[in-house]
Amino acid sequence: MSTVKARRYVYPVDLSDSVGDLGIIIEKLGVSKAEAMREAIKHYAEYLRGLEVVTYREISKKQAKSEIRKYLKGKDRVGADEISDALRIDMTLVNEVLLELWQEGWVEPE
Repeated sequence: MSTVKARRYVYPVDLSDSVGDLGIIIEKLGVSKAEAMREAIKHYAEYLRGLEVVTYREISKKQAKSEIRKYLKGKDRVGADEISDALRIDMTLVNEVLLELWQEGWVEPE
């Protein structure tokens, strides 16, 4: 007869800074501290599944300007954040390039 052992993961956690918050959670939800922590982990993991992580490329200002011009062609309104996400260019560089393009008459600020 074989027995199957359940694998349990137990982690010692210092909750000194979160005791008050944990108390509110267990009171409102009517669950144990352990269950509250498990649910918090599930909730946070679900939240993170929906996030898209954008990693920015290291490119020159000249290349960024060229790519942004191409991206803007045929579009009426585009926000700097959309450009940054779509082209994976750091927002600071996008703003610098947009300022130059505005000074050149290529774009208009909102």
